[in-house]
Amino acid sequence: MHTKLLISALCLFLAGCFTNDPNKVIVEDRSFNKENAVSSFEVEDTQTIIEPAESTKVSSAKTEPEKKKTKQKSSWFIPVDAEILKKYSPDDQHLGITFATDPDQEVRAIRDGTVVYSGSKMKSYGKMIIIKHAFGFYSSYTQNQLLRVREGDHVDKGQVIALTGKNPFYFEMKKYSDPINPLKYLK
Repeated sequence: MHTKLLISALCLFLAGCFTNDPNKVIVEDRSFNKENAVSSFEVEDTQTIIEPAESTKVSSAKTEPEKKKTKQKSSWFIPVDAEILKKYSPDDQHLGITFATDPDQEVRAIRDGTVVYSGSKMKSYGKMIIIKHAFGFYSSYTQNQLLRVREGDHVDKGQVIALTGKNPFYFEMKKYSDPINPLKYLK
């Protein structure tokens, strides 16, 4: 009886490893202890993504392997290029990072995701963007003067989504509804 159960479990496990299209994989997040916590995203190509380097006039037949770079999609992107004024500190009720920015600096998405809020309804935050990322992560970008994305837009990691305003730029991250220290991910 144990052998049949083990074989059945092994067959079910292996059945999930096969797909009709070997270059397309669907990753699904079903986390425990959170209501309605189901998100999924599609990985279009399971092979290493290759991006050609700057072009040269040399024949590509011999130098092609040297000219290619591997594109890493797993790292997070820093939202603004500025010095940190104040770090994440739950004891001080500072649940994000404050950056010393100048007006009109580019604000970039830290990771691929979908814009779930873009507006200025909360006056104390100025113009704000909230992006939902895979695996229950959310990022919020506040104190902007110009927003370049709308609710429902898909954004790519590193895409310019806003321009900073005259106040210092403030950034927060959450895992579901729980604030998290962005510096653990933005390294």
